[in-house]
Amino acid sequence: MVLAVTGAGGIYFFQKKPPVITPGEVVIPTPTPNIELTTWTDEAGFSFKYPKDLSVNKHEEDPDNYAHVELTHNAHPGKIIVWVSDLPKGVINLATWTKLSSFAGASVIDTTLGGEPAKKILASAPVKMLSVGTISDNLLFNVEATLTDNEYWAGVHDTIVGSFVFTDASDSAPSSGGAAPAGEAADEEEILE
Repeated sequence: MVLAVTGAGGIYFFQKKPPVITPGEVVIPTPTPNIELTTWTDEAGFSFKYPKDLSVNKHEEDPDNYAHVELTHNAHPGKIIVWVSDLPKGVINLATWTKLSSFAGASVIDTTLGGEPAKKILASAPVKMLSVGTISDNLLFNVEATLTDNEYWAGVHDTIVGSFVFTDASDSAPSSGGAAPAGEAADEEEILE
């Protein structure tokens, strides 16, 4: 009897033990149930879903990028920026993009973004960053997270990357189907379960 109770307690203890995380490791949590999502549709040719309670700054003052969409939350330090830009000097493909000095020492793995081949880059210095980028029509599309609040922003990054879709200019125009005007969030809501 004592052995059975001790065994059951040991099983409970080991199941509830938090994961061991090494310094610099990025933890991507499972999605939190019941998060309301909305859709961002951008005139630069993409859309994605994100938690409705995030603040969005389109950075219309940025003359150097086709898109510079910054998502923040006042209760969670960190942010995500979705960039669309010309290819940096010397970058001709994803392999050369991952060799940029800003990614020195980072881990790089293959993934997809909007159904296109992409690279996921995990960097821990000078700050913890997670980027997923692809090249389409000679433009760099990059979803970049500053993981100050790692658990929160890694999950949001996963939601954005997982829902990222390339669109045509005609897809960005308002329609009777309720599509959002270019660069604005749609009223569409979704519950992530």
